[in-house]
Amino acid sequence: AVDMNVTIVGPGALGCLFAARLAIAGNTVWLYDRDKARAAYIGDQGIVLQTSTGEQRVPILCTADSRVIGRTDLIVLCVKSHDLAMALRQLRPLLTDDALLIALQNGIGHHGAMQAAGRAFAVGVTAQGGTLAGIGKVVHGGSGQTVLGYLSEVSKQKLTLLHSVAELFNAADLPTVVSGKILNAIWDKLVVNVGINALTAIHDCRNGELLADPLLISEQRAAVQEAANVAAAKGIILSGDPEEITAKVCVATANNVSSMLQDIRKGRRTEIDAINGSIVRAGKRLGIATPVNEKLVAAVKAIELKVARANNN
Repeated sequence: AVDMNVTIVGPGALGCLFAARLAIAGNTVWLYDRDKARAAYIGDQGIVLQTSTGEQRVPILCTADSRVIGRTDLIVLCVKSHDLAMALRQLRPLLTDDALLIALQNGIGHHGAMQAAGRAFAVGVTAQGGTLAGIGKVVHGGSGQTVLGYLSEVSKQKLTLLHSVAELFNAADLPTVVSGKILNAIWDKLVVNVGINALTAIHDCRNGELLADPLLISEQRAAVQEAANVAAAKGIILSGDPEEITAKVCVATANNVSSMLQDIRKGRRTEIDAINGSIVRAGKRLGIATPVNEKLVAAVKAIELKVARANNN
């Protein structure tokens, strides 16, 4: 079995799920949380993992000071895309040449921040479903595959290391594969997110409800088609008909509350810039019209502003 010291960054649903699964499998796992009080609470209580078979409390090392962690082989970034640059600054003591960084963010907006950090990193997408039910309490909604890869050519040693990480994840009940075409997998997920997240946030509905309204279906299709046009211009090969795949995901996750709607309901900033916003920005660079995505970005930003004002009053 592979033995690694792992640091999971961010105590959201995904961070708690990965930290708990890896700890249960017997790895040394640190959870890094920039919030001192919350880190202390999770360190005391552990992570509560709720699955279809019941509830399990998993003891976990948790800190808000990255210097405490010491040597680490693997750093998995599970923060929101707009928090990534700050997280990298806070993790500086851990960023040695030996430590492998894996970014598991939505969209493609964070790739620039990763490249600016100037070190080899891998990126991934995961279909693991988790919902936070409280501090350090994660409900595992459904297991899906995690795909990892590098955005550029890397040494054989780095590739071997990534395969070891996949082995580590697989042993922890987190099905994982390594792909030589990770950008295609990232865009597959991005295109689906483009068609679901913003619309559920705007209409305050679950994923499945998008298919109940013909107007929403046509808006979803138009947004997804714009994203597919941008992907095609970038030479990205999507795995199937993006409109059909998005509709299928709506059916498969019919009762889910999207991460963007969860953010709106909790008064948090959304990842609209990383998802629909990245389509708009890429479209501008490539000369491809993205009016539906522009409209969705503006609508979600207006809701964010309203929520922020309500919270400040």
